[in-house]
Amino acid sequence: MVEDEIPDSDEESPAEELEVPLDPESRIEELEAALNEMEKEMLYKQAEVQNALSQIAKVRSEGSRYGGMGLARRIVVSVENLERALGHIDDDDETPISSALRMVHKELLSSLKTEGVEPIEALGHPFDPAKMEAITTVPPTDEYGAGTVVSVLESGWVLRDRVLKVARVVVASE
Repeated sequence: MVEDEIPDSDEESPAEELEVPLDPESRIEELEAALNEMEKEMLYKQAEVQNALSQIAKVRSEGSRYGGMGLARRIVVSVENLERALGHIDDDDETPISSALRMVHKELLSSLKTEGVEPIEALGHPFDPAKMEAITTVPPTDEYGAGTVVSVLESGWVLRDRVLKVARVVVASE
């Protein structure tokens, strides 16, 4: 035998290191503490999963409610251009082209309303900075008190409760 292979009696080998056995009550307490820690961790992980599922549901819901905002904005621009064109046609003009333009305008407004897109009612209403942009002010009159929208320069639009386009208005102010 080679001298290097003989273990030194002064050194302890890992197999010889023995743990001091715990009494049964201490071991039970140790296991219960470990179990409690695992239960806490499991509850924390369950809460994380629940929060993630709630966030996913919220994103899906908002996606279905507001997913068409880009398209709605583009259609609103077309509706406004159509309204400008209709502004150049007399109300009593019943030519086929003017009747067709009015019909298309009515159908577009109806389709937008079905999808939750509506114009912002501003004229005669109190100024709302969340939905309106005051371009200028004029002195109040008997008809329009201070803080009231006197004129609408550009229509505003909302998709349900979100503003697609702010209304550009003139407000009565002192």
